[in-house]
Amino acid sequence: MLALYKRAIEELGLRQLDVYRVRDERGVEKDIVRIFDPASVRVITVDLGAIREALKPTEYLGKIFEALDNAGIPYPERKANELMEAFRRLEKPEAEAAGQA
Repeated sequence: MLALYKRAIEELGLRQLDVYRVRDERGVEKDIVRIFDPASVRVITVDLGAIREALKPTEYLGKIFEALDNAGIPYPERKANELMEAFRRLEKPEAEAAGQA
């Protein structure tokens, strides 16, 4: 799944530089993603608020989009919608499996 997250960022025309796992003030682990935008030659930092493995794919992507919007970094809306739909499809088998258990 983590490689899929990186590939999604690349499909937006951006580059994932690295991911840091840190502890917040309460001692809870969370991931920080650094993303490079070649168009503006800027690096933005995305605080996920949790570790990537704990987030649903759509939550992860939503946090990336929110950070890009807040930083004023444009991304292709059509591609963003396609990625979000693909990530929703990834979540459906998990939800169906949970319902069968």
